Amino acid sequence: MKTLMLMAALFLVAAGEGADPGPEGTRDCGSERVAVGAIRWDAWTGGKITAQVERTLGPEKYHDRLPWFAEVLDEDRVRINGAKKGVMEKEIDMAAQAGLDYWAFLVYPKASPMTVALDQYLASPKRKRIRFCVIMHNTFKATSKHWPAERDRAVALLKEPGYQTVLNGRPLVYVFAGRDLPFDRFIEFRAAVRKAGLNPYCVFMGWNPASDYRRVRKKGFDAVSAYAMAGSQARFSDLVRAVETRYWQAAVKGKVSYVPFVTSGWDKWPRKDNPVSWEKKGQGYHKQKVFPSRAKPQEIAAHLKRGVSFVKSHPGTCAARALIIYAWNEYDEGGWIAPTRGADGRPDTSRLDAIRKVLKPARSKAEAGETR
Repeated sequence: MKTLMLMAALFLVAAGEGADPGPEGTRDCGSERVAVGAIRWDAWTGGKITAQVERTLGPEKYHDRLPWFAEVLDEDRVRINGAKKGVMEKEIDMAAQAGLDYWAFLVYPKASPMTVALDQYLASPKRKRIRFCVIMHNTFKATSKHWPAERDRAVALLKEPGYQTVLNGRPLVYVFAGRDLPFDRFIEFRAAVRKAGLNPYCVFMGWNPASDYRRVRKKGFDAVSAYAMAGSQARFSDLVRAVETRYWQAAVKGKVSYVPFVTSGWDKWPRKDNPVSWEKKGQGYHKQKVFPSRAKPQEIAAHLKRGVSFVKSHPGTCAARALIIYAWNEYDEGGWIAPTRGADGRPDTSRLDAIRKVLKPARSKAEAGETR
């Protein structure tokens, strides 16, 4: 039996199961596949923002949600350095092994420490294992002096090898800039992309699929999505139910073009206990007394499986055949699928392990058989 299982696993490798993404970024480029991505918020590589998240996650009660590469100094202090050599390569391997197609990097100005992870990814010899795309974010807030350079830098990223595309070669571009998005700069960015010979598929990350779509489609957006969903439900399962009803089903009902997002949680207790500078103290969650319970790996996997099925069963709504997970590494905000630091100091990969069973079911079954 073990021999047969091993032969099956080798056959799957030869057939392409788990191989690097193809030209369109899907696992086998077939029309029935769905491109699955995850948001990267890279606050873990140094600078003032990292100092603040070290404080939010410093208390011992939050150590079980530290990034896998963090160090515990004592019961109230941690050190987080995701810029260390080898961290990016290890994360690429983890994401690829779990079956993710792409990472969506929040784009910050070139000089920001928040750009370190993206630069490391682009320089990594392993980058072919997982594709990437951008979430246009703080780039739109650049000063008038710096805006032209930042705009051109963003356009250049879309031309990088391994950029995630949809619909026969259209670069996938998310935009998350709040309700005060400077549409004039977005229009200028989109025009610059088209001048470069590309036809971007632009997705606005908002809060209400129908009203968002009505507001942004005339500005050049092709679809809408969301970055995350805040919640005060007591159970993660109730948060998931709200996402699937208020977002997925609402998009179908509203007849909008949509890229579904899958949540992995929402628990901002660390930031409530130790407020961060970029979120005003008057924000609603500072008064919140209940946050959704921590997601079990199998709950995230089941939600993701329904998301993939939703995309496949709603081709009119989900024309791009893509979805996005909140998030790879929003550790102190409560949404992550990347490994955390286990109690023994080793990476806890349980969430990625569960996701792999959804995205690479054949390989997972073959490997399970080998261990019997």
